[in-house]
Amino acid sequence: MSTNEMIPISQNVLQVQGVLDFFAILLGVIAIYSLIRLNKKLGGKLSSAVKFFNLGMTANVLAIVWSTFFGHMYNVTGQTFDIHHFLMTVGMILFIISTRKLSGLVAS
Repeated sequence: MSTNEMIPISQNVLQVQGVLDFFAILLGVIAIYSLIRLNKKLGGKLSSAVKFFNLGMTANVLAIVWSTFFGHMYNVTGQTFDIHHFLMTVGMILFIISTRKLSGLVAS
């Protein structure tokens, strides 16, 4: 079962959503590449925080890619999982870890 089966959406909305998803994926890939290049110049604790932030960004881009090409739902042995929300949750956790590591640099 995909999102399109669960919620009927008009064809015009799908075309606009596809364009927005394409740009979100493109911008996300550019941001990930930029963070990788930046992180090569950094060191220590700041580098660790940027790595977690980049992993969170990657999880969010993967969530958009997954939902664009496969929909939200995925069935495994009779169990239905919402992969998009799973990846977004993982991304949020990684962003929180990144924030904690950055706050450790500011507050001694």
